[in-house]
Amino acid sequence: MFTAIFNGHYGFLAALAIVGLALGGLAWWAVFRKEAPHGLWWFALTTTVVGVLGVTSFGGGQASRQCIINHDFAEPFHTAQGLLNLAMFIPVGCFALLALRRPVPAFFGVMALPCVIELSQAALPFIGRGCDSADVEMNMLGGLAGLLAAGAFLAWRRQVDWSGWAKPAFITGVSLAVAGTVVFRTLVITVHYDGTGLSTPGEDQNKAVTQAVRQAFGNRFPVTNVYVQPCLDVQCANLIFTVGDDGMGSLAWPDRSHLNILLESNSVPGANSFPVADAAAPRDRDDAYRIAETYMRGHYDWAAGATLHRTEPVGKEAESGWITSWRFMEDDILMPRMLDIQVNRAGRISQLDVTMGPTRLDLPTPEISKEKAERLVVDHLRKEADAGGSVSADPTVDAFTLKANNRGDGWRPEWIVNSQPPSGGEGETVATTLWVDALDGTVHVSAHPPL
Repeated sequence: MFTAIFNGHYGFLAALAIVGLALGGLAWWAVFRKEAPHGLWWFALTTTVVGVLGVTSFGGGQASRQCIINHDFAEPFHTAQGLLNLAMFIPVGCFALLALRRPVPAFFGVMALPCVIELSQAALPFIGRGCDSADVEMNMLGGLAGLLAAGAFLAWRRQVDWSGWAKPAFITGVSLAVAGTVVFRTLVITVHYDGTGLSTPGEDQNKAVTQAVRQAFGNRFPVTNVYVQPCLDVQCANLIFTVGDDGMGSLAWPDRSHLNILLESNSVPGANSFPVADAAAPRDRDDAYRIAETYMRGHYDWAAGATLHRTEPVGKEAESGWITSWRFMEDDILMPRMLDIQVNRAGRISQLDVTMGPTRLDLPTPEISKEKAERLVVDHLRKEADAGGSVSADPTVDAFTLKANNRGDGWRPEWIVNSQPPSGGEGETVATTLWVDALDGTVHVSAHPPL
């Protein structure tokens, strides 16, 4: 993870170390001038805090204005990132108490710093990092561990001022908590996450994820935080994982038929995107296609035989780059092998979507027309609305393609139908995608069979 964040930015780390040491020296000098004790610990505390702030502020891009609230408090203890966040704050708590010798202000400082860091990561555009309650949890626990260790040592030596600065520290801490809560609720949207559905992967699953990522990006990005995530109400599972710093991925299990990796989540190219040899920043879709094709031939050369390909901008002004799609068609039916590659404005790969399946199939001739498939979906949604006791206008539906799908009993052609809710009205339905069997007209709510 550390390598992924700072790959190619070691000058920043060197500069950060110099700044931290300089500010630490300044803190020691100020303490020395005031003839106050513990100058060495003030040097250590200042240097450590500067390092923590620098490392957690490194990034850039648009502010997400979102924060993940993880309800599984045990989950970060099983991840490399969680343990790193804990270890990073142990010296902060330790040095804070050794410098202050007053537990109350040291405690409030250790509690406030992780909150300030995560709020800044979510709200400040020049940071553009992810906000996660699990990071706050582990930072606080690490800081408390440092406080306890230093406290035990100082108590043994009878060098603790238990009530020193307690009242001003308490007032300041409460004021910061109130102000931080107001800012957080005003600027940040919370995304609640329940990790209880996740399970620890086996050796074969970890190996499958590592192999998939290496085929996509070689050894450039470390893979961490691998979990098994069951699908909701259907027969499937995904291996979800972190790629580098901010990248997220998923791999279908056990057939490994679908791989999706999002390396960066904003429009500003960052260190977590993947460079293509000799590629310059694309000026238009033709440049972007040539970069995507170069990457494709080096990693997924089977896509060169696709029936068709197209390159489209991502965003109105291609602010997030361009995405090139390769598709295999047989008798106007989309085959279950596809490749999508997104090239960002810097000419690097920012997203990848790979679906592995046959490129040719001997399928029965579809008997359900596009129009009939759309009527079947409308009827299905009407029945659902009636069963739920809601009244709504009919949604807008579009059976936009036929695709081969296998639900465990052989390949069959199915219509993929997008449904958009009607504008206005009571009891609106939500936008959704349904599948209609092009042979018998059965409407399915998922590409996977139900549990």
